[in-house]
Amino acid sequence: MQETNRLKASGEAASSGIPGRRRGSLRSTLELFWKHRFLVIVSFLIISLVLCGFQYYRNTYTAGTVLSLDYEEASKGLAPNGTRFNIFEIRSAEVMDRLIGHAGLEGKVTPEELSRCISVKATHDKNISGSVNYISTSFVIRFTNTGIIPDISAEDMLSLLCKTYREYFVEHYGFSHSILSFNIDDLKFNDEYLMTVDLLELKCSQLEKYVQLRNRESKNYRDPGTGMTFSELEQRAKNFHTYDIAKARSYIIENGIVNDRPSLNTTLSYKIRMDRLMYNQLIAAYNEDSRGIRLYDTAMSAIVMIPTQDQAMQYYMSRTKTGMDNMALHADAQLTGATERMEKIKYNTYLTDKLKENGSDPIQKKKADAMIDEMQASLEKLAADIQAADSSYTSAKARNYLSFSDDSVGFAGQIGLIRSLLCAALILAAAFICVFLCKTLSGKKVNEA
Repeated sequence: MQETNRLKASGEAASSGIPGRRRGSLRSTLELFWKHRFLVIVSFLIISLVLCGFQYYRNTYTAGTVLSLDYEEASKGLAPNGTRFNIFEIRSAEVMDRLIGHAGLEGKVTPEELSRCISVKATHDKNISGSVNYISTSFVIRFTNTGIIPDISAEDMLSLLCKTYREYFVEHYGFSHSILSFNIDDLKFNDEYLMTVDLLELKCSQLEKYVQLRNRESKNYRDPGTGMTFSELEQRAKNFHTYDIAKARSYIIENGIVNDRPSLNTTLSYKIRMDRLMYNQLIAAYNEDSRGIRLYDTAMSAIVMIPTQDQAMQYYMSRTKTGMDNMALHADAQLTGATERMEKIKYNTYLTDKLKENGSDPIQKKKADAMIDEMQASLEKLAADIQAADSSYTSAKARNYLSFSDDSVGFAGQIGLIRSLLCAALILAAAFICVFLCKTLSGKKVNEA
């Protein structure tokens, strides 16, 4: 009986020994840390300082900025010209090549190596609901000098990167001035004089319409280089169209100046015949609509009222168009087209008669050539002035599409104070756990022995 009680007591003591050892180990570990509390505090501070120093050293090689897209299409993920916007083009080979040129790093670094120094992250990349993604209009751009550029700081490289990308963005996604270009080869002087005048008139109309749009946007804008305003340029285009074009056309027609009279007569005859056919079709359609209107039931020509709901879901009687209204509109359109065709017929017939009356005089041809050369020079000068004013205007406007704000942090952020303190605390916690486990294992070995 005593032997049984002794074995039971030893079993209970064994079963309760493990938690007891753990409590003893925890108590001894806490006593050890409390005994050396000053050493623990000093260790915590030293570790924190080392981590802060490392973070500060690391941040000296990193610079950041926030790029914001400040135009309406940005919220749709588009560039100003309507194409898809891709922020990662800031790391493209073209931008990197330009950046290397601005920084004077030719032959010292490759575009691929430089692109690896740049990181891009959207400030808002959250998924709102389901498959609907929020389109960010601002991005954090960071440049980290990995040691491949020893002579230039990260801040200076980031500044050059912002400048380079702005140039790239304005050039590719700003405004196109192709319509303002004036190519002498567009004028085929071996063609007829009237065709050359038509080409000059077409180009003048394009320039006039373009500068009209700019004048509506900014009437008071004045080009800092030439001092010209869009209003003055628009007036020059109007004067060219009203006086120069009209004068040259009149002189060529009245004197019957042509290069190939038979060919031009054939062309004019063909145009008259085609315009006459189209005129007859339009007049026939107009007459049919007019006849239908006269035959329309007078009882149906009155105002027709139908029940309709307004925004407040209340019923009211609304007027609707009748079939006669549609026929009247169609008849007006046919009559307008027929009138335009008749004007072309009269003009081409007048040209044909003038060609029959007059022959080509070499002196008159020489004068017509001089007039065309003078008109060409005037139009080239007008196109150049419009392009100069428009380039300065659109460049200033496009620069506002991108804005860069400082992404730098305070001293606490530069040294990573919060992160360093947390890391130091974790290191000490790990040391505490290691000591605790060592004491627990050593206690277990003593008991087993």
